[in-house]
Amino acid sequence: MSDNTDTIRSASKETGARRVTLSEFEAKKPSRFMDPCAIETKASYKCLDDNNYDKDMCTDYFLAYRE
Repeated sequence: MSDNTDTIRSASKETGARRVTLSEFEAKKPSRFMDPCAIETKASYKCLDDNNYDKDMCTDYFLAYRE
């Protein structure tokens, strides 16, 4: 399996997108929501929008959650 991280990040069109570090996640306040997969989430929704919600066209984006 190839690493599609750069492709998925570029598809999300987030210029300042980055992963949440473990120390940031552990130091967050209890009520603050931090999604460690925010980049992949946005990219997968964009793929679904671009492909008329055909899930077969976005398999690489869904597999990114497993990586």
